[in-house]
Amino acid sequence: MKYQLLFLNICLLFFHFSCEEELQVPIPDEEPKLVINSLLGVDSLLRVHVSKSSVFQEQSSNTFLPDANIIIKENNQLLGKMIHENDGWYSLNSYTVKAGNSYQIEVSYPDLGTAESETKTLQKAAITNLSYQIKEENKLEFTFQFDDEALQENYYMILLKAYNGTSFSDIDFYSDNIIFNGNLSGNSIGIQQNMLRGSHTFSDENIDGETNSISIYAFNELFNDSEVNQEYKLELYHITSDYFKYERSLTAYYNRDDSPFYKKVNLHSNVSCGYGIFTSYAIDSKTITIQ
Repeated sequence: MKYQLLFLNICLLFFHFSCEEELQVPIPDEEPKLVINSLLGVDSLLRVHVSKSSVFQEQSSNTFLPDANIIIKENNQLLGKMIHENDGWYSLNSYTVKAGNSYQIEVSYPDLGTAESETKTLQKAAITNLSYQIKEENKLEFTFQFDDEALQENYYMILLKAYNGTSFSDIDFYSDNIIFNGNLSGNSIGIQQNMLRGSHTFSDENIDGETNSISIYAFNELFNDSEVNQEYKLELYHITSDYFKYERSLTAYYNRDDSPFYKKVNLHSNVSCGYGIFTSYAIDSKTITIQ
């Protein structure tokens, strides 16, 4: 069997965690279940996607459910019943997600039972002192700082975007900073590092409670045009533990063919009696122009 997982934002890559991107991934050989997918962005609209997992042999995507019964709560206080928009997407009018709150969701559908999940939203981690240096002809070094809150486990994700004339789009970058544990290094070794190659997430295990300076490197062909002032955007996501585990399992899924020992990858899910991901993030961003 298989089902689609959707991601945000993210965000993003990534993955970028666009909340409307659907991915086909394998799931255990069981009866169809409810699939809940939502990446709740602080200060963004509260939206959720609901579907039914499909049989792998049918080679079909998930079946979205336009008439599911969805109850959403904030700090265990009922907000209301979510309304279907289109293609399995539900919203709560123009209600926006708030930082520092917990959100509970309960989805029910005939013959599929009831699936539940919960997440707690975070505060933004502010980016400070974003700067750049031209290292080579078209190699850029971006350096920024942010403060990590002490005495608690924190997880983050970084996205770098370039303006293409009409909008910002994600671009690849790498870093040799210890916080990435080899995720972004082009010469990573070891099975685990290889499976996580390309992950933009990291924890505060090595930086707990500190003011951190991080440098990342990117190449862009547009920079070769001396007549163009190229604009870049750096996005710092403060993400939950569930988001962190989900993104890393998704990255491992994409990289599974690189290792003969890891052909089967289970995507992280925090949905009870169903599949999918219901989690949150808070994002801060800064733009910078390369003269």
